[in-house]
Amino acid sequence: MFLFQLPEDVLFLVLSYLDPRSLCRLSQACKRSYMFISRDVVWRKIAKDIINSGLTRQGIDLCPSIPLKDRVRVLLPWIQLDCDVLYLSQAANISAYHLRAEGGKLQNKRVALFSGHQEDVCRFTLTDTHLISAGGDGKIIVHDRGSDYSVEYYGHNQEVNCIDCKGGVICLHTIPTYDRVWSVAISPSLW
Repeated sequence: MFLFQLPEDVLFLVLSYLDPRSLCRLSQACKRSYMFISRDVVWRKIAKDIINSGLTRQGIDLCPSIPLKDRVRVLLPWIQLDCDVLYLSQAANISAYHLRAEGGKLQNKRVALFSGHQEDVCRFTLTDTHLISAGGDGKIIVHDRGSDYSVEYYGHNQEVNCIDCKGGVICLHTIPTYDRVWSVAISPSLW
């Protein structure tokens, strides 16, 4: 990748303009980008702007044993908007909140809670009738959005970081690899 032929100081400057999602996506491009982007110096600017990242405004790292990338990833929740309902994952739960008509603000009262994971929710996706979550505990849970009914699927011995669905099909990584898979998707043009 030509980007990584730049001098390190120039590369750090270029990467400082990326948001966390873009950095994560770029780190998936190749092993060299993953190794470079995993360095704390790349995540320092982002971590300083996040509350409770363990990095003070003066730049002192209060938790040097935990890489900044991991702290930022844990603190950024997954959010998805479906019509007038906002779904927000925090830790092992996914909460649903209605948006108010005036100004699009969130109501203070949660309208639904989807739980069942023993560790953080890594990813979730919505269908017309279901919410499907993948977690750090290796479980995939299919929640019925209209009731308390859910089905848990086991079969992964590490976290499930990627999941997608279209129609009645759930797409997840099942091909044996020697590395983690961070993204899967169903092509809408093939459906």
